Amino acid sequence: MKCSNCGQQITDESQFCEHCGEPVVADMANIDQEDEQQELFEVENEGAALGGQEPVQLSPGVTRGADGVIRWAYDMNMWKNPTILITVWKVLMLAALAPALLVSALAIGDGVVEALGAFVKVALYTAGIVTGLMVIAYPIVAIANGGKYCVVFEMDNFGVKHIQMQKQFERSQVLSMLTVLAGAAGGNIQATASGLLAGSKQSSYSKFSKVKGVVVHAKRNVIYVNENLEHNQVYASREDFEAVLEHILGKCKKAKVTYKSTL
Repeated sequence: MKCSNCGQQITDESQFCEHCGEPVVADMANIDQEDEQQELFEVENEGAALGGQEPVQLSPGVTRGADGVIRWAYDMNMWKNPTILITVWKVLMLAALAPALLVSALAIGDGVVEALGAFVKVALYTAGIVTGLMVIAYPIVAIANGGKYCVVFEMDNFGVKHIQMQKQFERSQVLSMLTVLAGAAGGNIQATASGLLAGSKQSSYSKFSKVKGVVVHAKRNVIYVNENLEHNQVYASREDFEAVLEHILGKCKKAKVTYKSTL
């Protein structure tokens, strides 16, 4: 700060100029007032940015709400889309390798050929059992859920959350909740958000900065977002798929992208 009388530099704590003795209390008061006005301006701008922005329709079913969160719902037909069936089967098959490896390890003393034969034999038996159980269990689960897998997604600049809804929640109910969330200001969304969470069955979250691979399977309406340990599935209808994919790829710039199928 400079003295208004002599123009010399003075410290902010000084009330008198050490060069000419001119009082600087008035100048300090002006500076304090300017600082208060600047802080008030920044707070007002921050509030406007968080609560004042209008919802934006990114695609027919995808909306960026007033809180900046992108939301959409997807109803998957469990009879026509085999994604869940294939995913569960793969997980069970990986688990089935454990007994096969154990048997082959115990048989290694009899020779490599015998150990390999034991591994193949146990693996085939286990695969047959797992496949048989899946053939029986999957239709039962599909019928119990009304043949639908209702899921809601919330996505921002940091990650995407996959929320599975209870079977009694119809897609129309979920869409109405999302509409309210999209248009509500930051302080008014708690009740609707609580209702949405109350109807949820389970959820999983993927952080974009930790995503190592993105697998795109457009014909099945699914984008696999894979971290080292957490593998998430992001579903979107055909008309919303490109908007969702564009956002994910824009945030997962370090991830390896693989296209299994395109629209």
